[in-house]
Amino acid sequence: MARFVEILGYVFMILLFLGGILALSNLIVSKKPDAKQLLDKLVPFQALIGVALLGIALILMFYIGPINMFRALKGNALIAMTFIAGIFSGIALGFFFGMPQIAKWAPGESAAEVKAMELSKKLAPYTMIVGVIALVAATLMLLMHLGVLKVI
Repeated sequence: MARFVEILGYVFMILLFLGGILALSNLIVSKKPDAKQLLDKLVPFQALIGVALLGIALILMFYIGPINMFRALKGNALIAMTFIAGIFSGIALGFFFGMPQIAKWAPGESAAEVKAMELSKKLAPYTMIVGVIALVAATLMLLMHLGVLKVI
């Protein structure tokens, strides 16, 4: 089980990077127009990245336990804040990118898809903020894993 969670953590880190990049794609293209071609290759996978981020973030949150995540702040605040930020930004980005696809998968003829699209459009201005948080959290997770960032 521990090996599975470790692999899930690596996949989550990669998805956080990709989700953060997708969330910041408009800013990246405005600063570096050449990057548009590379970012256009990620866009078809946006819904898949969103659904995977949402699923893995929820799995990790329930595996660690919401109460334990906040209890860890007493021990090592940097690790705890990194994982709290990573999990909650993963859930938010997963919701932003994956909810339209999840609504399409919902059985029956319901207005869920329309409502999900409306909600995604209302929350779109916040995707850049959440994208920055996701990229910072993923970077800190990677640095901790590689041993570059020493934690007590």
